[in-house]
Amino acid sequence: MKSALSLSHFEAPAARLAVNKSTLVVWTAIGLLLAETFSGALRYYFDQAGISALLYLPKVLCVVLFALELTSFKAHRLFWIMLLGLVLSAGLGLLHGAALANPLFSIFVYIPLLFGLVCGEHLEQRRVLLGWAVGLCLAATITGVYVDSMFSVPWKGYSYNLGDQELTGNMTWAADGVDRPAGFARMSTTAATLTAIFTLYLSAFMRSRVLMLGLLALAFATILVTTNKSTAAAFLVTLLVMPLYNQRLLCRVLFAVLVGIGAALPLIGLWTPLDPSLAASGAEGSLVSLYDRMINTWPRLADEVLRRDWNWTGGGFGMVGSAVNMFPVDNVKYPAVADSLFMYLWACFGLMGPVLYALLLPLLMTLRSKNSWMGRGLLSISLCVVVVGWTTDVLEVPVCGLFLGMAVAHAMRRKAMPSHWLITERRRSNRDDYPDGLQLT
Repeated sequence: MKSALSLSHFEAPAARLAVNKSTLVVWTAIGLLLAETFSGALRYYFDQAGISALLYLPKVLCVVLFALELTSFKAHRLFWIMLLGLVLSAGLGLLHGAALANPLFSIFVYIPLLFGLVCGEHLEQRRVLLGWAVGLCLAATITGVYVDSMFSVPWKGYSYNLGDQELTGNMTWAADGVDRPAGFARMSTTAATLTAIFTLYLSAFMRSRVLMLGLLALAFATILVTTNKSTAAAFLVTLLVMPLYNQRLLCRVLFAVLVGIGAALPLIGLWTPLDPSLAASGAEGSLVSLYDRMINTWPRLADEVLRRDWNWTGGGFGMVGSAVNMFPVDNVKYPAVADSLFMYLWACFGLMGPVLYALLLPLLMTLRSKNSWMGRGLLSISLCVVVVGWTTDVLEVPVCGLFLGMAVAHAMRRKAMPSHWLITERRRSNRDDYPDGLQLT
């Protein structure tokens, strides 16, 4: 009896510590979601109040929690090999002329992905709270897009200075003469991506088919209002594939095709002579932006990689994307955007880039095999991210990184529970504290 009491005495603080850690992790994730959802408006009002640096607090907390969790994180050796590879790639970038600020800034950019990967289990433990936050952010994103499209908002087109850097608080631009509303976010692309990801996450937990279809229709209409074609296509493709998740062989084929297209598009642009007038200023058509990438963006990036003889090793961690935009490297003409996940990884990591890109295929297949609502929700999000990644640097979108990290963490854990267990758990968790038609289990 005495030993039992003694044991419980030591277990209780440990349990409380675990609960507190999960709570801290989920509130950090919620802070990140809120910061991205309201990033345009917050940058405007925070700059007016002189506290613009406060907007980066969620990412700072992500760095701290990632470092703390890493000390006790149990993962496959492949994870540690990749982490070591990231460090070596950062060193390579320094040898290629990057300043120390480049890889450090890239870590700050990628931290949502690393945070979601290492702390994903804690986020799943608090999935109810996370679900409510996602619902709030989705409602705010949709509302913001329509408000921005109908009224004039004070943060539209706003820029400000943080130290010596001039930053864009909200980007104002138009497509074919039509304004691209961003709502409360920084860009219309961000607003569209947030709408897609939040909707796919919530739809995985909806019991009411009517409510789910209504939400999907509203989300798709909102994405169309932002005029972001890549996200609209990705969302539509995901919706078409979702009913086929139970078809194992068909899903494998579809996943391979969708991942393959992301690699094929840049290669077609590099190897196929296209008429430059297709991407000329003033050209019209729904594929103008794609032609611009195939004719201008991707060949220029490839030419710079080949000119530097970096096609095998890549430029190094911190030499691609927003890092070189914030901290330019002398005599290196890497563009600030690669507009392709495949090209982004190749330019950064060389031959290992396409290998990392190819790992998206087993990730999708593993998530499909998970008989859980969370697994299916993360599968839909990952599939959408893959398609958006055809023409976007999705790794630099914090919310994409967060949920992609959660997807990898979910795929790395134990095998899915049997279907009869899942049905029992669904019935057991039918509580009254959720809105009608929504079940976060």
